[in-house]
Amino acid sequence: MDKLEQKLRQLITEICTHPLKSLERQQKLSQVCILVIKSGKLWRENTTYYNDALQQMWEYCCQHPEEYEPSIKNVTTWLNDNLKKQLRNLRDAQKRNKNRLLTIIQTQEGQIFDPTDNIPARPDIDPVLEVWEATLNWVKSDPDGILRKTCFRKRSEVNAQALILRRLPPETPWQTIATEFQLTPSESKDLPKFYSRKCLPHLRRFGTSLGYINEPLTYANKDKISNHMKQVS
Repeated sequence: MDKLEQKLRQLITEICTHPLKSLERQQKLSQVCILVIKSGKLWRENTTYYNDALQQMWEYCCQHPEEYEPSIKNVTTWLNDNLKKQLRNLRDAQKRNKNRLLTIIQTQEGQIFDPTDNIPARPDIDPVLEVWEATLNWVKSDPDGILRKTCFRKRSEVNAQALILRRLPPETPWQTIATEFQLTPSESKDLPKFYSRKCLPHLRRFGTSLGYINEPLTYANKDKISNHMKQVS
């Protein structure tokens, strides 16, 4: 088993330990999607409905990670099997509806129209990547300057912006970050706690403002975020 599959299995296991709609679960799911897409291991097919099948696959697998069986197949195989299933379903549906959708209809007034013109096009951009790119752009621009002002132990260079950029998928290990900023052992130990308590709430507020996260952030649930956050060493 290669390193990618090991990492994906680990992420799926962690995803299943987090509550539905939690920030931690969504972060891990995004990391799985990005790693798989970048790996180039997804099944490709030159069909007009491929992007529809791809989106349906991601929607289903992200909603049902508990269905993955590591003893049976790799994560990429599980995803590709579902993708091929979605392609078959769309192919069969297209065959069933072909005559109805392609029939040119003439009204009593003599107007002619094609029913397929009224079928809305689905977006080509995978929704998970769209969320990830929007989040990345927001962190980099930091329009309100709040991320750069949220500093760890008065270390201006160790701020929320720098940390979030390093912890967005694919995540930089905490030890690597500590070494980069030359933190002491005590500082290295406290950095993940600072990230949970001070940085994640900014991410949650941003996600909530754009509708990516349903649960609004309150001071009362900051401790909940910290307790559910799994520290990666």
